[in-house]
Amino acid sequence: MTMNDIPLGTRVVIRYRRPDGSTPPLTDVIGELLGHDPLIVLKADGESVEVPRDRVLRMKVLGPRPERRPSTSD
Repeated sequence: MTMNDIPLGTRVVIRYRRPDGSTPPLTDVIGELLGHDPLIVLKADGESVEVPRDRVLRMKVLGPRPERRPSTSD
């Protein structure tokens, strides 16, 4: 499966190289795939992240975002 085969709206994780000289040099983004070229991911906090395709090292399809259960206080 190539990046273009992943349907828009799918939850993904992308590991990519940050700009030269960045620390750390790699980072990940998790969210809903909104665009293929450039790759655009909508994070859970509502921020959109644009990832240049030539910086992508790995891209993986994820399952639905886990639902949080309310904590119980005793």
